[in-house]
Amino acid sequence: MYPSPGAGTSKASTAFWSVKDVAADVAELKSRGVTFEHYDMPGIKMENSIASGGGAKTAWFKDSEGNILAISQRV
Repeated sequence: MYPSPGAGTSKASTAFWSVKDVAADVAELKSRGVTFEHYDMPGIKMENSIASGGGAKTAWFKDSEGNILAISQRV
């Protein structure tokens, strides 16, 4: 890890974590103050901050530098 003038400038996800229960993890993170992103994408259904489609349930959030991070559960 190192400081970078490009931090937070990517429009794509910087990192994904595979989780067993994305709904439970979203609820836990929300209880700790994490704000989730909402995206409007064709063929993807967003509900309770979780996108469903393509064989996965995914939720995105940003870190303090504006990088897009995600947790995802294969279904």
